[in-house]
Amino acid sequence: MILRKPDFYDRFKCIAGRCTDTCCVGWEIDVDENSQEAYRKVIGVFGDKLRDNIEDGHFKLQPHDRCPFLDKNNLCEIFTNLGESSLCNICREHPRFVEAYGDIMEKGIGLCCEEAVRLLLEGEGPLAFTGEECDEPEDEIDDDDREIRDQVLYEREQIFASLADDSLTFQERLYDAFGFSEGTPFAPLEDAGAYVELLANTESFGPAWDEALARIKKRIASGAISDQGFFSENESMRILAYLVYRHYVKCLFDGYEQGKRLFAVFFWNAVRFFTRELAGNATHPVQDNDSAIKINAIKILSRQLEYCEENMQRIESALDSCENLNDTPNN
Repeated sequence: MILRKPDFYDRFKCIAGRCTDTCCVGWEIDVDENSQEAYRKVIGVFGDKLRDNIEDGHFKLQPHDRCPFLDKNNLCEIFTNLGESSLCNICREHPRFVEAYGDIMEKGIGLCCEEAVRLLLEGEGPLAFTGEECDEPEDEIDDDDREIRDQVLYEREQIFASLADDSLTFQERLYDAFGFSEGTPFAPLEDAGAYVELLANTESFGPAWDEALARIKKRIASGAISDQGFFSENESMRILAYLVYRHYVKCLFDGYEQGKRLFAVFFWNAVRFFTRELAGNATHPVQDNDSAIKINAIKILSRQLEYCEENMQRIESALDSCENLNDTPNN
């Protein structure tokens, strides 16, 4: 099995209490069977607390959807009492993700995590990937499926190559990768209003998104919309490449090939046009304010879209049926 990872993957480490957010609020937390069995054997007061706070394979969330084991300092009581190895699978792996395509496995870190976003944005030059052998068992695929997979992977490599080609201007790279010219800044949709309409058609993850969407609608009503100028060309190219990396090859499972390719452009346009509206009053004690604004904008949009299958399907389906596209990219 070949394992691929983005260039910043191995540098990722949860920053725990230094994070301005927490993964332990606002999410349904599944507890896998092996962890449940281990928790049944924990003795003492903490063992009782573990068992009292699991119901139907989930932790019982507290008011404001807080995990019952999240302490006042936003640290995990299971980690501090029992160690990292005792975390349930989802808590140990999140925000990492993994996909397998036959004898190829790909890993990454979700952009709902501010440390993952920071690592992505701070990288110099085009996004790169490592490849190495791993001992994971292969997924069985037949020769026809392997051929289709290899074609999709080749098409993705062509997108990566276009985004990384420093002999081209920024706009030429976008055109080669996605087929959109400088004269269509809101592509793949017609205008900023179409972005709001599509975003408003997704299921909200909570008050933070509702407030962000309200700010976006207010800005749309105020007049002309343009790039707010927070993201450099290098940051933009890395964001686009990473979203293509995470989503494009999954068209092998559920289709929407065009929709998955264009999702990268949709996401990038949303964060550059509505950076402040998405970020709200983002601050960070160790980062300059512009950096905190960029990170929070990406984080909240990722959480709203990438972590809800229904929302991703709505977006990808809409983008897959876009008809007002420029010439096909030179892939």
